[in-house]
Amino acid sequence: MRKILLPFILSLFMNSAFGQYNQGARLTAMGNASAAVKDIWSLNANPAGITSQKTPIAALNYARYLFGDELSEQSFAFVLPFNNNFAGVSINRYGISEFNEIKAGFGLAKSFGEDLSIGVKANIHQIKITNYGNATTFSVDAGVNYALSKQIGLGLYVNNPSSQAYKATYAETYIPTSVHLGATYTPSNKLILAATVSKDFERKFDVGVGVDYKFYELLSLRGGLSAKPFKQYFGIGLNYQKLIMDIAVESHPQIGYTPQIGLSYAF
Repeated sequence: MRKILLPFILSLFMNSAFGQYNQGARLTAMGNASAAVKDIWSLNANPAGITSQKTPIAALNYARYLFGDELSEQSFAFVLPFNNNFAGVSINRYGISEFNEIKAGFGLAKSFGEDLSIGVKANIHQIKITNYGNATTFSVDAGVNYALSKQIGLGLYVNNPSSQAYKATYAETYIPTSVHLGATYTPSNKLILAATVSKDFERKFDVGVGVDYKFYELLSLRGGLSAKPFKQYFGIGLNYQKLIMDIAVESHPQIGYTPQIGLSYAF
């Protein structure tokens, strides 16, 4: 299985930088329609979205790809608010023992009143392949959120606008350069509807839509769809005081189901 799995992972990575932008179980369950949704895992999407955090918060996320015995992704995020400023760090690791990719980043965001927030994040990327070596590069993400009203929010973020890439002779790898524009509609404090249009400069437009409904005070139900490729998402959130557990399942036409679980704690 390992001899079969490694070439498959490499083909996914070389073509799409497959494991780099895990957005946590909540945003995943909402179809990754993350441009205008505020969450701790906005660190891996629109860094302006971390400005919703009122107290320091830490989160862990784990995703398991069921077509392989070992392939998984582990993620950590931490956000610290101070005055109207917010600092955050995130670390993602994706792969198996013969191949792994690590992305670590430091983000800063600032709120300008209740309507506008801006964020930027610097990332370091590293891939390591057994018997081939490793490669390292850097990238920057930037984003903005704006509230048109209490019900409607807009978000825009850009990944890697300078088109940084790995300088690796053994693999044609790249860090995606992409633009994401989205909106949210919040008709009540129980319901969020979200949509994001994304354009990777190497690929066609993608569209993600999602919903987050707080069914009870302790329970949230989520679902979503994305178009390129067509994927379906489902998830739940369990909220108990300062502790939150999020669970999501992603259905991919080629690799099947990917379950995720995330835990976060607000100090």
